[in-house]
Amino acid sequence: MNYDRKTVLPALEGMKSKADKIRALALAGYLRTEIAELLGIKYQHARHVLERSGISLGRTRDVVLDREPVEVEVETDVGEQGLQPTRAEYLIKSGGFRRIGEWRLVAADDGFELSGPAPKEPGVYAFVVDDVVSYIGVTLTTLHTRLGHYRRGNEAMRTSQRVKGLILEALRAGSAVDVLVAIPKPAEWHSMPVNMAAGLEAGLISHILPAWNIRGARR
Repeated sequence: MNYDRKTVLPALEGMKSKADKIRALALAGYLRTEIAELLGIKYQHARHVLERSGISLGRTRDVVLDREPVEVEVETDVGEQGLQPTRAEYLIKSGGFRRIGEWRLVAADDGFELSGPAPKEPGVYAFVVDDVVSYIGVTLTTLHTRLGHYRRGNEAMRTSQRVKGLILEALRAGSAVDVLVAIPKPAEWHSMPVNMAAGLEAGLISHILPAWNIRGARR
């Protein structure tokens, strides 16, 4: 019998075999990590069953690559008062963000590193320079991987390379560069998946116009 993500969960109740449930979920489009979480089993168990059954599905989704970080254009003259700074407190109290550490210079390789561990989950991140929100980004893979791109550099993403240079410039000038993250839960709209993290990133950028996200602004 064929299943999809909408019909497979009710059908699991009639299956006695754990292996049958694993196969049904994989054929319905669930990732192996999701299968393990749904059934309360180890990832290796799900992988073993699927490989023995000759089912290669469930390893990764078709869309897993991160896109280029967002840049927005604004008018050269942004008003008599210029762009108003947004403090970290706004993201923490109103946006559900939390601080995970700060970027610190590493003299050995003329680079920088994060003082604390980054979550191995997708989400939204912010770079806060001397308590001013200066950059907002999102990752579709994991925050640990994306933040590592800034530390190591990612030539495929020109905006990431530009922001890396801005981080280095701020650190060398003696500024503190804190890193905040938020991990919104996924949602649905008429049974269709909605990426809440991407929506949060876009909404924050358009609302507060962080300096490192914009081009053509006069500060």
